[in-house]
Amino acid sequence: MWILFSPSEKKCLMHQNSIKTSNATFYKNFICENLQKILESYTQFLQHASDTELQKLFGTKTISLDALSLAQNLINAPLIDSIERYIGVAFNALNYTNLDENAKGYLSEHLLIFSNLFGVLRTTDKIPYYDLKQGEGFNHNNIAFSTKNLYAQNHNKIWTFLDDINTESLEFLDLRAGFYQKCFPLNKIPNFLKHKNIHILVPNFIKNGKILSHYAKFYRGILLQTCAKYEILSLKTFLDKNITGLILEDRNTTHKDNITQTHITYTIT
Repeated sequence: MWILFSPSEKKCLMHQNSIKTSNATFYKNFICENLQKILESYTQFLQHASDTELQKLFGTKTISLDALSLAQNLINAPLIDSIERYIGVAFNALNYTNLDENAKGYLSEHLLIFSNLFGVLRTTDKIPYYDLKQGEGFNHNNIAFSTKNLYAQNHNKIWTFLDDINTESLEFLDLRAGFYQKCFPLNKIPNFLKHKNIHILVPNFIKNGKILSHYAKFYRGILLQTCAKYEILSLKTFLDKNITGLILEDRNTTHKDNITQTHITYTIT
């Protein structure tokens, strides 16, 4: 079972586990390909951008000079595992630092984080500090970048990584925000996987009768933490698990060709 997760806008600048590197190709073994030109264009854009352009790209009116300096020198900046770089609401709920080694090992095998700049990341892929607001792009030296295009260009590459040739089916717990679900939709599979059965589970959350959006990030983190603590290996086991503070109220399943997609709704108590 794969668990798909969103990144966070907030990232730690420095971390006790970060390592210095002189390796300008730290990304060479990442899942997505052709990152060299993208990252070169990104850093060059930051070095020449106006304050207005930087504010738009970072999604903030106040830009930290330390953050900007690290992003501008991304190729040689200190690296840390992606799971520790992100520090937003969902990652705080996961509380990765306090998980035991078995849970951390589980995440390294089953969790994928969908980055705005690097594409699909494993938890142990080491990344530098960067900043790129969800949905924003940049254009420099004839490189027009958008997150959506990055995923489109790596569509088959990602699916090849996700595929397990020893099984007849693939299972996904999709904890991503809608933006990333659109960048890489699980119901659009390549021809070489048409023989596989694809099972997708998408949780939603309601409180006081209203669907949560922003605060859903926290509960996605709780679901991820639950999977890690109990090393859940199938969607069935996940659905059978009682989760403190959440009541499974509804499920709606659709079938199309070899794809089964189930939306479940939790009520927050």
